[in-house]
Amino acid sequence: MINTYEIMETIRMLEEEKLDIRTVTMGISLSDCADSDGEKAREKIYNKITEYAGELVKTAEEIELKYDIPI
Repeated sequence: MINTYEIMETIRMLEEEKLDIRTVTMGISLSDCADSDGEKAREKIYNKITEYAGELVKTAEEIELKYDIPI
């Protein structure tokens, strides 16, 4: 669990050290994409990633604006 000290330390790094966030990650499970046919598995994986990550850049930009944090 994140504690108050860690939150304040992150804010300090953003303000004083001009910390910027260089990556945004997304955790998704691909276990439901398993298939005995490799081509079908690749297609399922591609579809799942593009579905879930389709708005990732837009979402990161919105967070950047909302919280004034450079990403």
